[in-house]
Amino acid sequence: MRTIITSRIMSHRLPSYLHTLRKQWGLSQPELAALLNVTGSALCRFENRSRRPTAELLVGAEVLFGHGAKEVFPGFYRGVEHAIVERASAELIQLKSAADSSASQKRRFLTEIVERSSQPTLGL
Repeated sequence: MRTIITSRIMSHRLPSYLHTLRKQWGLSQPELAALLNVTGSALCRFENRSRRPTAELLVGAEVLFGHGAKEVFPGFYRGVEHAIVERASAELIQLKSAADSSASQKRRFLTEIVERSSQPTLGL
């Protein structure tokens, strides 16, 4: 029987839930490392947050556990999101005076990114 991770466990305050999910499913580090095609020492570094997750690890964790990067690695996700929103905001300032239709479309796109990031998540 699969245990569902509650929003209490998947709180924003903790930067990674890889260890929690591994333990929840009764997997050892070598077993999860093999499933994710990483070394045991790499998995240990991912779990203790001394190494940033790779794209393959982000997708692999989603495939294995059914939770996306935003849920499994919330600290990492927020860091990437923050950096992208900062760049989008800077680009919006650059495009402010442009009047062509392409600039208008880009402004709408970038504005959506900034607004979406400021919306609260659904209890995650």
